[in-house]
Amino acid sequence: MQALTINELMRLTRTELCALASRIAATLPMYPEGSPERAAACMTLRNIRFVLARRDLSPHSTG
Repeated sequence: MQALTINELMRLTRTELCALASRIAATLPMYPEGSPERAAACMTLRNIRFVLARRDLSPHSTG
């Protein structure tokens, strides 16, 4: 697995981000501790959380 960057994740919808996070979390136990794949999965999960939090804190347009 290759880690996805914040810029890549910003292009996804909230639904897509949540689905991706669920898939990664489900596969995480299959990666050995300390493996590059596990590190990439963990980094992507952190980046997803960052993007979701950033969207929650951003001001909403009122039209």
